[in-house]
Amino acid sequence: MRLIDYPRRDRRGVRRWLPSWKLVLGTSATFAVLLVAGFFVALDRTEIPRPNEDAVQQATIFTYADASTQITHIGTNRRPVTFDQIPLVVRQAVLAAEDRTFYSDPGVSPLGLLRALKNDLTSSGDGNLQGGSTITQQFVKNYYLTQQQTLSRKLNEVMVAIKLDQVKSKDSILTDYLNTIYFARGAYGIESAALAYFGVSVSQLTDPAKAAYIAAVIQSPYYYATADKDPKAAKALHDRWDYVLDGMVGEHELSAQQRASMTFPTPVKYEPDDMGGMNGYMVDAAMQNLDRMHAQDPTVPDSTTVAQGGYIVVTTFRQDYMQAAKKAVDDRMSTLDPNRPQDRNVHVGMASVDDKTGAVLGFFGGGDYLKQGFNDAFSAAGPIGEDLEQALGGVVPTDHYQDAGIDYIPGTKALATTPLRAASALSAMGDGYQYNQPFEVSEIMQNGVVVWRAQPQTQNFWGEKGTVSPVRQLAQFKSALRGADVPKWWAWSMLDLNGVTTAATMFATPPDGKGNRALLGMTGGYETNLDSVLYSYVGDIRK
Repeated sequence: MRLIDYPRRDRRGVRRWLPSWKLVLGTSATFAVLLVAGFFVALDRTEIPRPNEDAVQQATIFTYADASTQITHIGTNRRPVTFDQIPLVVRQAVLAAEDRTFYSDPGVSPLGLLRALKNDLTSSGDGNLQGGSTITQQFVKNYYLTQQQTLSRKLNEVMVAIKLDQVKSKDSILTDYLNTIYFARGAYGIESAALAYFGVSVSQLTDPAKAAYIAAVIQSPYYYATADKDPKAAKALHDRWDYVLDGMVGEHELSAQQRASMTFPTPVKYEPDDMGGMNGYMVDAAMQNLDRMHAQDPTVPDSTTVAQGGYIVVTTFRQDYMQAAKKAVDDRMSTLDPNRPQDRNVHVGMASVDDKTGAVLGFFGGGDYLKQGFNDAFSAAGPIGEDLEQALGGVVPTDHYQDAGIDYIPGTKALATTPLRAASALSAMGDGYQYNQPFEVSEIMQNGVVVWRAQPQTQNFWGEKGTVSPVRQLAQFKSALRGADVPKWWAWSMLDLNGVTTAATMFATPPDGKGNRALLGMTGGYETNLDSVLYSYVGDIRK
């Protein structure tokens, strides 16, 4: 007895080879059951891959001393946030833009898949498969898989998306998605995007118009990033913004009246966050500080560790000090005549330290790190002249010169140091003649937790002799101290005021940049110019 009547025994000719409706129905049902069973077996065997390395890379953020104002970042500009830190209106805008059925779909959209399949089957065969992706699928593609547009990758994406939807909450998937995607302007993740477009943390992004703007960017970040220069891109972005807000109205998250009152927002000017200007000097100083501390204590994260990303490095630098230093130098240097040889290639280095701790509050090491990586405040060491030698000799005993970063010029008895080291040494007079090693990093955080915090390194160079040290005869330093070496290659001007000691130096190089030349003949005179820089700077930071 045959289980399947095929070929059909009671038919003749062509009809013998045509399957009966029962056979067709039964075969189709069997195939459907096997297909469904195969799907569930495949789903059961599907494993969620390890995240892509690129998808989890984060930036290391360098901030000023207030721990909130950013200097710059290194690495991928991604700063993960939690679900609770993302305002409801931002989440609503993103769902209106990208996946309005996110909280009800099983990780994939059947209609979206059918639409994508139809487009793929009717495409021109150029190999570019269509999307139809939910937020879960987009996240899977960016976080776990690759951007390769192939059928096998798409099928894998679907299986992993369904599996992920079964093992993770929707809130968790949405949070991970928002922490992963790219928004242009160098911003990866919603937190970096909020800062890049509107200058605020995402937790403060409560304006629906601005939330819709950022959500609109997701569809085509590279194209929409040109909206300020390309009218077509600007119109496309505005249309997408309208689409997002209309979707929020359709989901009853905005009223029609609220929608009608909204105007298209203008993002802040995009200024690439890089190492140019003063930024590079501050990052370089902080990294060198960490390497010095790591050499003493291996538990301190060094520059290599920090560069891997995921840290916040809080420096000791104050933004007002740094800005005042640059302004003071730029203003005075603008009075020099570049057509006069005596006014060319003039350098100014300046540094301020806290008398009580040794924290470096501000400095000027050069106009642009990308053009001159050498730091004139921290690395340029020059002769200090007899007047300053007397002052330094009163603060730092001869046998501790090296500890304070003061050295003899080879073959002479003359002393040389940097502005930073000079300020640190002379600041001891403002702290009971206790010397504090200068430092540039106050703490390091990772995942919101402080993993290292600096402690002032104080030394008493004089011991019991400190009570009778001749340094006590130099109280006039509280007003000012200036000097220069004999050939007038290096000029110095220093001041200790309100618990902060500042040392400024001026030197000039010949056209070939090798060695030094005398500062004589400079427009305005080198002493007046240097004093003007110092007192203009101090005047600004006192305001």
